[in-house]
Amino acid sequence: MTLTLGTAAARRGEITYGEFPLVQHPVGGMDTLPVILAQGQADGPVFWVTAGIHGIEHAGIQVIHKLITPELVKALRGTIVAIPALNPAGLRTLQRRAYYDDADPNRLFPDGRDPKPDPDRAPASALELAYGRLFEEIKKTANYFFDLHCISINSLSFVFRDRLLYRAGDEAAKQRAEATSHKMEEMARAYGHTIIADFSVNKYIDEKLHRATTAAVATLAGIPALTAEIGGSYTPNPEYVNAALTGLKNVLRWAGMLPGEMEPITGIRVIDPGYPTRRRNVARVPQACIVHYLVEPGDMVKVGDPLVEMRDAWGRVLGVLHSEYDGFVIARPTGILFYPGQSTLLLAIRDDEPLVGPYPDSFFD
Repeated sequence: MTLTLGTAAARRGEITYGEFPLVQHPVGGMDTLPVILAQGQADGPVFWVTAGIHGIEHAGIQVIHKLITPELVKALRGTIVAIPALNPAGLRTLQRRAYYDDADPNRLFPDGRDPKPDPDRAPASALELAYGRLFEEIKKTANYFFDLHCISINSLSFVFRDRLLYRAGDEAAKQRAEATSHKMEEMARAYGHTIIADFSVNKYIDEKLHRATTAAVATLAGIPALTAEIGGSYTPNPEYVNAALTGLKNVLRWAGMLPGEMEPITGIRVIDPGYPTRRRNVARVPQACIVHYLVEPGDMVKVGDPLVEMRDAWGRVLGVLHSEYDGFVIARPTGILFYPGQSTLLLAIRDDEPLVGPYPDSFFD
């Protein structure tokens, strides 16, 4: 198939390179996204894989670099579209956000609502408009989409399942969302890492996670999409990178784009508690303190189990925080110093909410 993105044009049996225009700078020059197109000799699906939308999350860049090789292209059926740096400004400055936009860049993709003119509010930023253009390219060409992240230095490697939303009463949209969600579950199983759903619906929307890359792609375009949290910000852990690389190759096999048997996932902990889970921030400290962790990412916990010990600056014990839930530890935030109300752990707890459901009644008001 003929596929172009920015200045890159796919050619059968080759890897081609180019750039996608992002943001023009006031003093001249422009931020562009590096584009890699890898196309096999045989026709097949189009698989998008992106990384680097948060400037402190670097493992996904290495995964893409290691994934796309001449050897892969020889065996490939279809096309891989890869963008290893979705946020060049954040990556240059080692910041989560771009320095020319205060918003989290992974909350700037479309959400399906028509913008309402308001003279007291700024219009969509240059970065938001650029991601809107990129979304249209994804919508036009992709069959599958994977976005690579790193949630924390002290974290499991896992995938987030977005909650897919539809307008109440729209039966066709509901059926499309259910079909897309089913494919996402299959894709997550093929990836082979721990699977966790995102927050419950109201918090999911409050946090603007419905405007993340994968949420927009899956909900608005009906394209199966997953967020992979590889684990480890900044300097990547080679075992995590290799496990993500193996997982992506397994997804390509599942999609019929690569031959061969599924490879085992090694070098990381994969947790399956036997029930669906979603994330929740837990163990919020009641006072300023320094914490000593009593659990590690991947540890199973039950209600009442000790999670963290709080101490003052002199090392005197202030108390212990216990789990309010059954589940397992996903990640520990960077650092050990906390202020009142801050969460010290990310836990996977039992998820009883559907992965597909209607938008809240007031969403489109």
